[in-house]
Amino acid sequence: MFGRIGSYLNAAFSTKWNLLFLGGGIAAAYISGFPGVVLPLLAAGEIYYIASMIGSDRFRSAIDARDAKARRQERSAESQQSFERIRKSLSPELRERFDHLKTHCERLVDLAGSVRGGIDSASLEALDRLLWGHLRMIRGAQSISDFLGHTDELSLRRRIASLEQRLAALPSGTASSTDLRAVLEDDLRTNKARLGNVEEAQRKLAVIVAEVERLESKIAALAESSVTPRDVGDLAKRVDEVAEGMRRTDETMRQIKLPPELDDIEDPPPLLREQA
Repeated sequence: MFGRIGSYLNAAFSTKWNLLFLGGGIAAAYISGFPGVVLPLLAAGEIYYIASMIGSDRFRSAIDARDAKARRQERSAESQQSFERIRKSLSPELRERFDHLKTHCERLVDLAGSVRGGIDSASLEALDRLLWGHLRMIRGAQSISDFLGHTDELSLRRRIASLEQRLAALPSGTASSTDLRAVLEDDLRTNKARLGNVEEAQRKLAVIVAEVERLESKIAALAESSVTPRDVGDLAKRVDEVAEGMRRTDETMRQIKLPPELDDIEDPPPLLREQA
């Protein structure tokens, strides 16, 4: 509440005409030789002006709209920077895969413009959101693939089997064998935990890859429907289905450590909207 009042005060005071009036009034007060009389009158007039501006619904609505636009532009700039960082971090193959999908959508949007005279902003925003989700998902898949690429699963399994054999062959009852058993059992637990991490990463990678493939089909279907639309309810149903799939995938992705750029952003970058 107080933050908004401060914004209104600043906007009312810093208008060009008010600053000119205030500066001219102060100068006139000293030129007249009666600043003790003119300045209090000027201050009273300034207070009345600011109070009347803040009390105006039209003025407050205009300032709210201006501030909302500034916040949207700031979020859009942040999401655009995140988009550029994530896209550049992709492998050439994944970057080409994403660019191919985006180009396909752009061509269909252009075609919709020539056939239907344009595509509605809600559909463009939905496609932008889905493309943004697709980019984040394939970047997440790449992160898991990088982890798996630096982990030798076969060596881990061989190490576990070797430790189990040594433990099975170890005699019991002596102090030396008891100490060695404790060391081997700790090593076995560690390697089993590492293998569990690998298996969990493989499972999550399979889920994300499947979601990426499904999302690609949904994005293509939504883009194609902009050229040959059916009923609005069918389009809304498709968007809801994809959004639910993205929500499930986001939950899976949040369970593993991924780059901070993959955190969800409420407003996606204008990937297609800037082309329309």
